[in-house]
Amino acid sequence: MTVTLRHVADRAGVSIKTVSRVINGQGEISEATRARVRRIIQELDYRPNSLARGLVSGRSDAIALIIPQITDPFFPDVLLGAEAVAREHGYSVFLCNTNDNPEQELAYVDMMAGKRVDGVIICGTRLNAAQLEQVARHHRVSIISSRNPASAAGISLPAAAGVCEAASHLIRLGHRRIGHLGLGPDENVREQGYRRAMAEHDLPVESAWVKHVSSLSVETAFQAALELLEIAPELTALSCSNDLAAVGTLRACAALGRRVPDDLAVVGFDDIELASLVTPALTTVHVPRYEVGKMAMEQLLRVIAADGKLSEHIEVKVHMVVRDSCGARRGAAASDRDLHEPTGEPA
Repeated sequence: MTVTLRHVADRAGVSIKTVSRVINGQGEISEATRARVRRIIQELDYRPNSLARGLVSGRSDAIALIIPQITDPFFPDVLLGAEAVAREHGYSVFLCNTNDNPEQELAYVDMMAGKRVDGVIICGTRLNAAQLEQVARHHRVSIISSRNPASAAGISLPAAAGVCEAASHLIRLGHRRIGHLGLGPDENVREQGYRRAMAEHDLPVESAWVKHVSSLSVETAFQAALELLEIAPELTALSCSNDLAAVGTLRACAALGRRVPDDLAVVGFDDIELASLVTPALTTVHVPRYEVGKMAMEQLLRVIAADGKLSEHIEVKVHMVVRDSCGARRGAAASDRDLHEPTGEPA
């Protein structure tokens, strides 16, 4: 049998309203009555209905974390970081997976807000800047993204700067025919970093050197890299928008008989655990994912305290990790420095 407020009230000899006030710490009730009600609650093992309590307090004690792809190993550490801060403040975190679908992302934002979660963390968004601004205007959110929507709270990943440094590293190694594999073209800020590096070194970007996929996974990248390398066999290096795409490229090179890094240098982005385990180990850009999750949750708490009226952008520090897949071990390379987006980075 489910124990209700009425069961507690009847046993304690008080009204349901009095029991509710004891649970929520409200009203002028004698200490003797409070003690009696609390004793009965313990004896009956009564569990307060969190939804009903939320209607009284205006707080659900819940946060939603929306991610684009649950199979991407980038996101578990973000979730763990967010949960660590959430628990300290009495919150639970619900995970929502959009399968890279921006319409599903918008639906989750509306649904979570409608179900009275206190706030939403959007990580790896597939929405454009205008959509993100609209979301931030109507909901209490923290947005982890390379985009910086106006009048919103966000954790900014300097993705373009990171990819620019990774591609520049390849150029410093002597590569001139460098391709890029990633999302896009409209959604991928990381491709902008690749193109910036090529432009800064007066190198051309042939249309055949850039390959777009609808989602970044090992399998989609494997197929895309096969097509890219067959169409543009002259490429000597490839910049990938994340480490899963880079791992897919390693598989494609093995299938085509191209040695990495001898025949093709490969760099990734994110520095997921897999990056150091594959052979050859991936040169990549390290993102402190656990810290990003903590930062986003701390920021969301400030958004909640401000009832959504907070405009704040915090930039994450990232840095290159040079391993075997690019064909060079680090000496005193400048690539080990922290990377930041310059002022005026396009969204």
